[in-house]
Amino acid sequence: MRVFFLLLLCSVITGCGSSGSTGGSGTEGNVLVPQPTPAPAQIVISTSGPAPDTVLYGAQFTLALPKALTVPDPAGNLLPAGVLQPAPSGSFAGAALVGTGSEPGQVLLVNISHPGGFTVGPLATLNCTLAPGAKIASSEIVLSGFSARDPDGAPIAGVVPHLALKTQ
Repeated sequence: MRVFFLLLLCSVITGCGSSGSTGGSGTEGNVLVPQPTPAPAQIVISTSGPAPDTVLYGAQFTLALPKALTVPDPAGNLLPAGVLQPAPSGSFAGAALVGTGSEPGQVLLVNISHPGGFTVGPLATLNCTLAPGAKIASSEIVLSGFSARDPDGAPIAGVVPHLALKTQ
C-alpha cells in the first residue's frame, strides 16, 4: 500500500506543469534577437615625399568622415586621449571637431607635430566606430587641406598624404 501511495504522490508531483494560464514567460512568445553593436575601425594616415628621408616637423589636414563612421563627440570638441594616436614617437597630436559643414558626417581638423622632426611614412591612426551593419570604403573618407611644415613653419612641397581604412 505504501508503494501505491508513493507512486501516486510521484505521479502527481511529476505531472504538475502548466496550469493552462494565459500568462507568458516574460517575452510573450517573441524571440529576442541580439542587437548589432558598432564595430571598431581605424583610419591609418601616412605620407610620402620626394625622397624617403624627407623630414617634416608638423602636418595639418582636415578629415571628413562619412555618416557611418564616427569618433567620440566630447564637450569642447577636442577628441579624448587615445582616439588620435601619432605614429612618430614623441609627437604631439590633437584633433578638434569643426562641425559638419557640407559633409554628411563629422569633420575634424588634425594637427601633428614633433620638435625633432620625423621622416615621411606612418603619420597617425584615428580610432573610430563603424555603425552596425554599415560598409564603407576608404574612398568615402575625405582628407583635404594637407600641409607639411619644416622647423620654421614653412610648407614643404611634394609631401603627399595617404589613408587606409581598417575594419574588424
